[in-house]
Parts: sequence; C-alpha cells; structure tokens
Amino acid sequence: MSVNLRIELDVRGLVSREQAEEARQAIHEVIRDERIDDEVTLSVLERDGEFMVLGRTGFHPVIISGVRYWEPEFKRSIEVAVRTVTAEADVRLLCADVDLERAIEAGTI
Repeated sequence: MSVNLRIELDVRGLVSREQAEEARQAIHEVIRDERIDDEVTLSVLERDGEFMVLGRTGFHPVIISGVRYWEPEFKRSIEVAVRTVTAEADVRLLCADVDLERAIEAGTI
C-alpha cells in the first residue's frame, strides 16, 4: 500500500556551521538514494549559537510504497548518516501519514 507522508527532520546539537553542513550533506545522500531529494528540502540554521539541520517536505507529501518496511530502514539510514559526522547530535525524524482517517485507524496519530 502507498502512503502519503509528511517528513520532518531536525538534527540539533551541532557545534559549528561546518559540522552542520557535513551533516546536511550526509543526510542529503540518504535522501537522494531514496529518490526523494526533490520533495524534501534540507537547510542549515543557526539560532543562539546552536547549529541545526532541518528537513521538510514541501507542499506535496512524499508517496511511499511499503511504508511499514521503508520507514524503519529510512530512520536507521538517517541516524547512521548523522553519526558519521558526530555522536553528540540529537536526531528527530517524523514521518506522518497525511491521510488523517487512515492514521487514526492505524493508531499512528
């Protein structure tokens, strides 16, 4: 079954712009390998001296087939990508079904 997902990714606790850029590039490689790099925008942000990488789907969700198998592997791949840059960063990844009724039925909301 195909599912329309909204993806939100936050990587916090990066110590420099250079480290944040390295993390962004590592994450981009995963997203490119999944062929969703046109749908997920990554950016580096600095707030109060803390650097972070943010990733968001745009106006349209990402359509994923076999999401039950894809999502855990995608999360693992993102985590590994960030860990190649630093072990101290905090990674938060949300893959939310945009079909509210299906999400309620599945208990994912």
